[in-house]
Amino acid sequence: MTDVPRVTAQEVRGRQRAKKAWLVCAYESDEMFRKAQLDGALSLSQFQERLPMLPRATEIVFYCA
Repeated sequence: MTDVPRVTAQEVRGRQRAKKAWLVCAYESDEMFRKAQLDGALSLSQFQERLPMLPRATEIVFYCA
């Protein structure tokens, strides 16, 4: 199994602003998403809806609080 790289909040924010990454809250419940939502993040259900539009080169960053 390969290691999952860790990134800083600043790195994610920069990638997000450059439209190179999507930030996704890993909680399945919308209630948990509202409690843990970060600026610009998608809920898991929003991510699943938009996945077909995702360019292949886009990085996906999942988080949970």
